[in-house]
Amino acid sequence: MADPQQTPEPPKQSSLLSMVLYLFVPLLAAGAGAAVPMLLTKGESTSVSEEELSQETVVISFGEVVANLSEGRMNRYLRLRISLLVSKDHQKELEEQLLVDGPLLKNWLLSHVSDKAVEDIRGKSGQNMLRREILDRVNHTLSKDGRDRVFDVLFEEFNVQ
Repeated sequence: MADPQQTPEPPKQSSLLSMVLYLFVPLLAAGAGAAVPMLLTKGESTSVSEEELSQETVVISFGEVVANLSEGRMNRYLRLRISLLVSKDHQKELEEQLLVDGPLLKNWLLSHVSDKAVEDIRGKSGQNMLRREILDRVNHTLSKDGRDRVFDVLFEEFNVQ
C-alpha cells in the first residue's frame, strides 16, 4: 500500500504573537479604562471655587424641622436641626434672604422629607443624599445670580423616631 501523501501542516503562529495578544491587549484596555476618567475629570471645576473656599466661613442657623416619614402604618418622624455654612462676606445678605425665603424652604423641606421612607435616609449615604438635595434647593432659592452662596448643609441634629 502506498503511503498517503502527507500534506504539510500550516505553519503555527509564533507563541510570541499569541502571548502579546493575550497579555498586552487586555493590559492596554485596562490602562485606557483607568486613564480616561482621570483625563476627563481633570479640567472640570466644582461649584465652589478655590477662591471661595479660602474665604472665612460662618455658620447660619436654618432652624429645626420635624416631619412625618412615609412608613405606611407606622408613625415615624424625622427631626432635623440644620445650619448652613456660608462665606462671612455674604452672611448678612443670606440672613436677610432667609427671613424672606426661609418659610418657603421649610415648606419644601417638610414636603420633601414626608415623601421619604426610613430606608431612604438611613446611614451615611442616605444622610449625604438628603444633605445634597437640601443644599441644591437652598442654593437655587437663595442665589438669585446663579452663584452658590451656601457651601454646605450641616446637620446639628438628625433623629428618626
